Amino acid sequence: MTLAAFQRAFADLAASPTLCLAVRDRPDTALAGYDLNKRERDRLVKAVWQKGMDANCTLYRATRIAALNSIAPLTLGALKPVLRDLLDAYWAEHPVHDVRFLEETTRFIDWLDRHRARLPEPADAIIALARRELTADKARLTSPMLAG
Repeated sequence: MTLAAFQRAFADLAASPTLCLAVRDRPDTALAGYDLNKRERDRLVKAVWQKGMDANCTLYRATRIAALNSIAPLTLGALKPVLRDLLDAYWAEHPVHDVRFLEETTRFIDWLDRHRARLPEPADAIIALARRELTADKARLTSPMLAG
């Protein structure tokens, strides 16, 4: 039992509505991977039922979406019919986001490229659009005319 394990569990809960629901349904199983004492576990079980936890999850997800939307808004628009499912799958595979927007968006686009079967048609056009938006943002950041 360590403070670090409690903090990691709480951060994981704030980042994952799925984990929160799992803790609500099966707390012992869902929290088994964390080295928690009874008091810490009980606190986390109570925390997932608080309204504030829903807000934590929403803010965390909004922050992750903001990174992608700032660089690839047209791509996200093209993915809108399946965006939630794509983001849930991407975030499950990459639970820790890169706070550098360009790197996070690059990783997301690379993930999309590897998971083309999940994309609406035409998948090739969506990937090409995403790559163009990424290239345009990189050019904006490196252009001496546009750099502040």
